[in-house]
Amino acid sequence: MILVLDSNEYLFFLNKETILLEKLFQRIGFFVHIHRFIISEVIQNIEEAQEKEFYYFLRNREVIINEEELPFELLSKYKELGLRKGDTAIASFCEKIRADYLITENRDFLKSKKFNFQVLSLQKFLKMFKLI
Repeated sequence: MILVLDSNEYLFFLNKETILLEKLFQRIGFFVHIHRFIISEVIQNIEEAQEKEFYYFLRNREVIINEEELPFELLSKYKELGLRKGDTAIASFCEKIRADYLITENRDFLKSKKFNFQVLSLQKFLKMFKLI
């Protein structure tokens, strides 16, 4: 099962606002992917001292890092659907890698039903798989 975590999930974890993210990595069979765009968003919103912790987290949990450019066609598709710039990149990435789930606290994503992947909050995802 392929998962993408929005930058807000990493930020909440790094800022010690939640420990729920750890529960996700206790389950075998989930493959978490991250795009360099999401990494950049996280880095822009944390203190310099937290960068090392963030990269350690990614390496230690075998998060798959993707550096490839996102296809213009996908970016255009999601822009036409009315998503904002950052959200178009995340949705495009999810479609490109054929993600099963996008885990986010972003209300715009959570309200929308027009994706090839499911969008859930971390808490709902963990409850669905009986991890909390």
